[in-house]
Amino acid sequence: MELDGLLKWLFETALASSIRENDLLFPLIESIHVLAVTVFLGSIVWVDLRILGLANNDRGLRRFAKELLPITWSMFVFAVLTGAALFASNAVNYAHNLYFQLKILLLILAGMNMMVFQMWFSARAEAYDPAHAARLNAVQQDEMGKIRHKLHQISFFWSGKWSALLSVLIWITVIALGRWIGFSIQPTFAG
Repeated sequence: MELDGLLKWLFETALASSIRENDLLFPLIESIHVLAVTVFLGSIVWVDLRILGLANNDRGLRRFAKELLPITWSMFVFAVLTGAALFASNAVNYAHNLYFQLKILLLILAGMNMMVFQMWFSARAEAYDPAHAARLNAVQQDEMGKIRHKLHQISFFWSGKWSALLSVLIWITVIALGRWIGFSIQPTFAG
């Protein structure tokens, strides 16, 4: 089955028809989607700002991220489910919309960025964190050496701070593209 055939089938499902034809269902699902995305992205951006050293510097990075993780994942699930329902209601038009395509591409890039950070930098991020450096005792700091210690504090690349900055930029763009989708999508009429 070709992609447009699959999209047309999705468009014709009972769920998609209900969302499209009910005056309250689409706005209700869209509202839940926006709220879920807002909380989801808010938790991600808080962690990114923490990695960048711009917020909550008095709290350990690992503990801070761990506290937000349940919120992040639960809101991610709501955002995906409601986003899929909205997509189904007008699948063919969404799939052919440039802003939607760019949004999906950036969501994939955001996921890849998160995986790279988790695989290579998450363990290092705490070591480069000023809060972690402040917890080192004098003997540990002497062993580390003053120059190396300072490099650890200011390192942008090796601490993964570039990944946090990229994450914030990607998510801002995803939000902007989501808004442009709403203004550029063509209405679909059943029939």
